[in-house]
Amino acid sequence: MIALTFLLAVPATAHGQQPFVHASDVSFSIATDLRTYQVGDQIIIHYTIRNVSNGALYVPAAQWEIKCGNNPHLWSRLEDRSGNHYEPGFGGSCLGPNPVDRMSLSERMRKDALLLKPKEAVTGSFTLSTVFDGALKPGAYRLEAVLYGWNQRYDNSQLSELAWMGAPFLIGESNAALPIELRDSAK
Repeated sequence: MIALTFLLAVPATAHGQQPFVHASDVSFSIATDLRTYQVGDQIIIHYTIRNVSNGALYVPAAQWEIKCGNNPHLWSRLEDRSGNHYEPGFGGSCLGPNPVDRMSLSERMRKDALLLKPKEAVTGSFTLSTVFDGALKPGAYRLEAVLYGWNQRYDNSQLSELAWMGAPFLIGESNAALPIELRDSAK
């Protein structure tokens, strides 16, 4: 008689579900209303996040989370022909107690995340200002945009809580780019 024993190393997650999937499970694309802008203009960046995986997953619902102080999920910058990058900064202050701090992680994620089934997509937009204290010159640029998942540290209880939400959350980043031209604002 032959007895075979298999030992599987399975992480302790709810329903066998990993709480995260990599950004390769989505496609991320961008578009703008125009291809030419004046230096100083605001560029509205329209984005599409599409689930290209075989299972449902959570993606960011907006550029910013409801929790004050977290990094953005969507960001952009310009690259000139020499490879120099022009990226806006961001900052803010969190004054006083925030009601979000009393929410559980899963309650907050229900507001910060959208569930996409396979082949489903979400669209939205965010803005990039081309005001960089005179650093931008007229010419050709590459508009680069990044979709960031939930790239944070979570303790074991938080990982377990996220696993119980029934679908994994996006981690990592996905990039998209397109050419634009900036013209002198005086013309």
